[in-house]
Amino acid sequence: MERDMARDRYPRHHARARKVLPCALLLVCLALFLTVVPVGLIGAPLGRGQPDPAIAEIIGEINESELWNTTYDLQAIPTREFGSEGNREAGEYLYARLADIPGLEVEKQGGELNNVIATLPGSGNTSGEVVIVGAHYDSTSSDPARAPGATDNACGVAIVLELARVMSGHSFDRTVQFALWNAEEDGSYGSADYAARAADTGVPVVLYLNYDSACYDPENRSVLDIMSDERSAGIAALMADHNTLYATNFTLTRNNHTCASDYIPFRARGFPAVMTHSEDHGPAHTPDDTINRVSFDYAKRNARLGLSVLAKVAGLRDDGKGAAIPKAPSAV
Repeated sequence: MERDMARDRYPRHHARARKVLPCALLLVCLALFLTVVPVGLIGAPLGRGQPDPAIAEIIGEINESELWNTTYDLQAIPTREFGSEGNREAGEYLYARLADIPGLEVEKQGGELNNVIATLPGSGNTSGEVVIVGAHYDSTSSDPARAPGATDNACGVAIVLELARVMSGHSFDRTVQFALWNAEEDGSYGSADYAARAADTGVPVVLYLNYDSACYDPENRSVLDIMSDERSAGIAALMADHNTLYATNFTLTRNNHTCASDYIPFRARGFPAVMTHSEDHGPAHTPDDTINRVSFDYAKRNARLGLSVLAKVAGLRDDGKGAAIPKAPSAV
């Protein structure tokens, strides 16, 4: 009954997506009237001042029903445990979804790790630099056969897919990659493989943004944790600024969580990496982590906040003057 009602709320869009069966210091609470970066953040307040109309427009393209549909499809697979048939099925589903988006170059990476990576080539003189947004698609549970993983992390994957859909319709100075990692629950092996290769080959990753356990807000408290370090402090400041400028209206905390997720391999290799995380883990790693536990308005605003930062760092070109910031933000 509840699932049927939810289906009525969000009509399906299976023309392109088939039905599958089967984590220290507070930033401060930001008052709505403030447009300054909170005290205590290291780094220059990038983007401070007035909202960019082009960024305001692009974040308005985030569609909540798209987030619901992708989350539903993934959590309907009984388990996405790494190495399972459901995990392989999820990888194929995600490859097909990304391949169906015009303008993206899609590949599988990492051999048996089966990461799915889509690339949106940059259009400016900084196109050799890469901005990455990612989420893991594997799941785990106290009962491995029943691991729907809706909040952890089907909804995070849904955000990345929706960012890919929206950003593919625009051009950016820098190259943008949309990464769906595997084997995070086993030790972040998928993202670790990519980060090691990127470091070894000198790929200039100027930002990695991670979504993991980023869609759970059962009491509508709108608390969002930003996990960063000195290398990514400027990005954390930018996110705090954009939270007010673009009215995503979260109460932001900093590094309340210390979860070992897919941002860690990037940080370990010296790349600027940031992750957003819900206030609590809720039903994660249990058979009860189903779609009815996901907070989709929270997820939509989290996607919009991330997109505003990605658009700024990647250099949204649609207004004819939106050049990328000169280099990756760093601590001063």
